[in-house]
Amino acid sequence: MGSKTDVDDNNIMIPDFGELLEADRQEFESQVEDLRRKTLSCYRKTRQGVTKQEKFTIPVNDKSKMLA
Repeated sequence: MGSKTDVDDNNIMIPDFGELLEADRQEFESQVEDLRRKTLSCYRKTRQGVTKQEKFTIPVNDKSKMLA
C-alpha cells in the first residue's frame, strides 16, 4: 500500500491558467465572459453621459468537481 496524504487548505497548490487543459481554459474563459456581462448589466448610463452602478452581488456557481 502507498502512503496516505491528508488533503487540506495548507497543502493544495493552485495551478496557473496556462497549466489547465484546453477544455478547462475555454470553460474558465466562458465563465469570465458571463460574469463580465452580468457585472456590466449593473451599470446604467444617464442622458448626461454619467455611468452609475446599481447594487451588484457576485453570483456564485458552486459546481464542485470530484477528483478522480
